[in-house]
Amino acid sequence: MTVRGQVRLAFAAVATTALLLAVDVALSAAALIHLSGLKLRMVSQQQLHQVRIDMTNNLVVAAVGAVIVGVLVLVVRIPSNKVRVALWTLGPLLALALLCGIVGGPEWAVAPTGEEPQQVRDEYAQAVPGWYVTFHGITGLLAAALLIFVAVFVTRGDMREYYLDNVDGTRYRSWVDRA
Repeated sequence: MTVRGQVRLAFAAVATTALLLAVDVALSAAALIHLSGLKLRMVSQQQLHQVRIDMTNNLVVAAVGAVIVGVLVLVVRIPSNKVRVALWTLGPLLALALLCGIVGGPEWAVAPTGEEPQQVRDEYAQAVPGWYVTFHGITGLLAAALLIFVAVFVTRGDMREYYLDNVDGTRYRSWVDRA
């Protein structure tokens, strides 16, 4: 694959990640709106508060991540080592934050133990709808995987040469070539 094709692949992965994070923002916002409209009687206020906090955390991480990745979409094609370092550092950090949000999501605040009456289990299912858990998990996992892929992909030798281009258009040369 040519270097130009590799840069296009990195761009496509970062752009897809931005779209996935935008979808995750919409899902989290829809779940919060859904939660606000519920009149639950059997679920404790502490559980509802924890669900709301967890969903808000997911919303904030996805929104901030979408902005960061949106900026990366704009600069990923620029041959600058700063862009490469940004992909190395921000990609895995954001992936870690997304994965933590999936693992410690709001569904654990209202997870049934099996001892509850059916009415309580039904209200638990209403508080954190199945569509949110499923689609939030899918978008978060895909976004994290793409971020890690791009962070590793830009470490390739030929990508290194691309991102180490000088501003004046001259190619980067190692000290061995210059000697």
